[in-house]
Amino acid sequence: MSYSSRFFLYAPLSLFLLLAAGAGLYWWHVAQALSARLDALNGRAAMPGVVVAFKSKSVGGFPFNLDVVFSDFRITIDTPHGPSSWATQKFALHALTYGREQMIFEAGGDQALRWRDLQGRAHALPFQVGEMHASAIAADGAVSRIDFDLIGFGSPALTAARVQMHARKAPGGAGIDIFATADGVHLSPALAPLFGPDVSSVKLNARAMPAKPIDALREGRAGWVDALEGWRAAGGAVEVGDLEISWNRLSAMGKGRLSLDAAHAVEGLLDFKVAGIETLLDAARRHDVRGGPDQGLAAALLDRAALAGDNEAGLLGAVIDFHAGVVTLGTERATTEEPLY
Repeated sequence: MSYSSRFFLYAPLSLFLLLAAGAGLYWWHVAQALSARLDALNGRAAMPGVVVAFKSKSVGGFPFNLDVVFSDFRITIDTPHGPSSWATQKFALHALTYGREQMIFEAGGDQALRWRDLQGRAHALPFQVGEMHASAIAADGAVSRIDFDLIGFGSPALTAARVQMHARKAPGGAGIDIFATADGVHLSPALAPLFGPDVSSVKLNARAMPAKPIDALREGRAGWVDALEGWRAAGGAVEVGDLEISWNRLSAMGKGRLSLDAAHAVEGLLDFKVAGIETLLDAARRHDVRGGPDQGLAAALLDRAALAGDNEAGLLGAVIDFHAGVVTLGTERATTEEPLY
């Protein structure tokens, strides 16, 4: 074999081995740096007001992925009335060694939410899921999109076949687009309204504006309370373009605009068109429920139906107004609301 023949045989192989060695060294360097950052983060603030903790971790995924598997993972978030937390037995983080800044998250095993209400009382909700996936995409040093998908949620309070949430910075940067759905929800007897315990589906399509006050939160420089306060002070509002709620034979479609008042309670209007109002009236007769003020939205809707009835299309108009901690439906006071924080 001539020298030139040997060169064309071994040169590509040597180049391939050199590139593989370089990729291996790069992955090892990135993996070691990530492992060190996670160890330094364990039990400490990942961003203002957010603490991440775990019992153990392992890093794998060579050569193209970074896969981190945690045990006994917990995220604790500070609130004005005490800490809230989410804990799971198993949690995994996946990222590409090369390519765009995207992380994929998975959780499994027994999980729990814990929080304190505005009076400081502690609450806990243990739950399990069939599958829980989430992802986050970063651009220009800030989170630009978050996706969340939960399949098979089960808890003492409610069950759900599937829950999804997607949020992204809107094209042009004017706001934050939000899309959420929930399917096959079954409420416990303590939570079930007059409409019934089974909610077929909930769909929300909305945009929060302006986006600028949220930038510090997306960049990890501010806590959620400070970011939300900045958004409220800047005249922040959520434009609800489409809100659909479906029970067995009753459905409601609404739109409107919501914001936060000085006391941090929701204020604004949601304008609904309700179909299948006869279903609600039948349920009220069977359960001997009557309308009246401060009896909840279902009771106020009964009074609204008795007063106005449905239109030629079989739809009942119902405007829900949030103002100064009071929720009214039409002209009737339905219930009260507490500040969000």
